[in-house]
Amino acid sequence: MTTVLSRSVSFPAQDRWDKKRSPCSVTRKLSINPGDAIISTTQRDFVQLGGHQGHFHVAGPGALWKQQAKDGDIEAKVLKELNESSLHAYVPDFLGTKEHEGKRWIGMEDVLCHFTDGCGMDIKMGTRTFKEFEVKNQKMREDLYEKMVKQDPSEPTEQENIDKAVTKLRYMTFRERESSSQTLGFRVEAMKIWGQETNKDFKTLKYKDQVKNALKIYFNPLSRSGIEGILRELENLSQLLAESTYFKEHEFVGTSLLFVYDHERVGVWLIDFGKTTEISELVEEADYSR
Repeated sequence: MTTVLSRSVSFPAQDRWDKKRSPCSVTRKLSINPGDAIISTTQRDFVQLGGHQGHFHVAGPGALWKQQAKDGDIEAKVLKELNESSLHAYVPDFLGTKEHEGKRWIGMEDVLCHFTDGCGMDIKMGTRTFKEFEVKNQKMREDLYEKMVKQDPSEPTEQENIDKAVTKLRYMTFRERESSSQTLGFRVEAMKIWGQETNKDFKTLKYKDQVKNALKIYFNPLSRSGIEGILRELENLSQLLAESTYFKEHEFVGTSLLFVYDHERVGVWLIDFGKTTEISELVEEADYSR
């Protein structure tokens, strides 16, 4: 029988999480280096819903190391600024940065630590989840061709089948078109619910009814009060975003909504800020390209 919430807890935006009542009631402390062995009596299995494998390491109780992109420290900068903004309650805590073995890492709060056996879902927001500069390179890539064929063998053109390669723009446009990103403005990236492995098989969900069925699977274990708690979280976040100067002055590309619930509480966070750009920079780039 499916377990449902006996009650939901959704704190006001300015003080959403009572750390003393959270399962993660320990002081967060980063390991010295990403990948170091962690010894802790509170250690739990780490659940990764999105992102590249190997780009996350448990950094200690309630903390994670996340590898930054090769092209800069954008995500660390944005996460730090969001922590200092009116949106701070809806993003993971920023815990610092470190360079290790030639890679840059961000220390951040592991928000799932506030839950006991939490169920998570990653919703990627936007009709476009890649930045324009990412696809200017016209290099033909065999790995992206293989991904395309795996998803839809009939998609490549005759020439692409001969070359057995496609450009990044070709693949990224195909990926957005085949998902609900273009039709609905968001897509389900992954989810983890009780008694099941993490499911990432949502790449071809394109239409409203298909996405609704997927969302029902995730939200089905929740009681009415749990659903109401999720809605309050979204309403609070929506209001903060509407009032946020920071949000109005930046373009957020590839950012996700992370939903989490367990038997006692619910929560929603904004995550993934590596493709965030100030609007003023976009205007300057457009002017320069004319």
